[in-house]
Amino acid sequence: MRALVIPKFGPPSVFEERDLPDRRLAPKDVRIRIEAAGVNFADLMGRVGLYPDAPPCPYAPGYEVAGVVAEAGTQVRPELAPGTRVMATTRFWGYADSVRCAEHWATPIPDDVDYATAAAVPVNYLTAYLALIHCGAAKEGERVLVHGGAGGVGLAVLDLARPLDVELYATAGSDEKCRRLEALGVKKAFNYREVDYAEAARRELRGGGFQLILDPLGPASFQKGLDLLEPLGRLVCYGFSSLVTGPKRKLWHAVTSVLKAHKVNPITLMNQNKGVHGLNLAQLFTQRELHRRAMGEMGARLAAGTIQPTIDRTFPLTAAGAADAHTYLHERRNFGKVVLVQGA
Repeated sequence: MRALVIPKFGPPSVFEERDLPDRRLAPKDVRIRIEAAGVNFADLMGRVGLYPDAPPCPYAPGYEVAGVVAEAGTQVRPELAPGTRVMATTRFWGYADSVRCAEHWATPIPDDVDYATAAAVPVNYLTAYLALIHCGAAKEGERVLVHGGAGGVGLAVLDLARPLDVELYATAGSDEKCRRLEALGVKKAFNYREVDYAEAARRELRGGGFQLILDPLGPASFQKGLDLLEPLGRLVCYGFSSLVTGPKRKLWHAVTSVLKAHKVNPITLMNQNKGVHGLNLAQLFTQRELHRRAMGEMGARLAAGTIQPTIDRTFPLTAAGAADAHTYLHERRNFGKVVLVQGA
């Protein structure tokens, strides 16, 4: 396999292309020839050395891919036979020309869905699905706030929220992004660079709050989220993007941010009738049945056309392409998903 590895923590330019031996398949593994790989903020955090789940350097990031099954283990289910077009989650190593993964991480995709679109689904849509529906239990008529509405997960939430008939609000980093979100159905988007979104939300809701808040930002927004919840409201935390403020690691900023993080007091939560839920997709890879069902559900929705990932931009699946893609995300320039594509 040829992989784009991080030899050491550093800026986007650290990526190197290396030839590595293919990993042996277990009976329930598949090897996928990768045509496209999604880029996520967790990849950036790993590259700068702030992602605790990342393996030791050198390693290749990448949590989601789309491609063709090149080889299947002896106990792999028939629908994942060699030659099948699939999308899959991966435990790193997605920035490569092939990857080994467990069969329950993969699901078939229809012939009329391109690889870049399929690679935009696994991480963002599984996260959005679990946060909005499984953990958040969003109900008709509820007010839902999603931070980072213009990112991959934020737009996936918007996609999945349409049939639920919830009242969706969002934060984004520019007026243009806010206008685009509102054109897509968000009732009100707040430019967090220009206004205090909490104060703006209270004015918009005339002192009211939200029944559900989806937060990938981390410690900086936690207390604001709790304060914005209505009684019986839920706060679902699924990221720490606020810890990464540039292309290099700022360890002091990260450490002080974590130390300042609000501590959850269960008595306070009970008295306020509020709930906090943590979600880390990387810690759910061993939940075989949950993962298989969720991937199958997203595959079925993709085939039916009820979800339509927003691709902002594609970059070549090369070291230079990965560096450019990471820089693009560091600068918060994307509206939707960034994908690495073979031959782009």
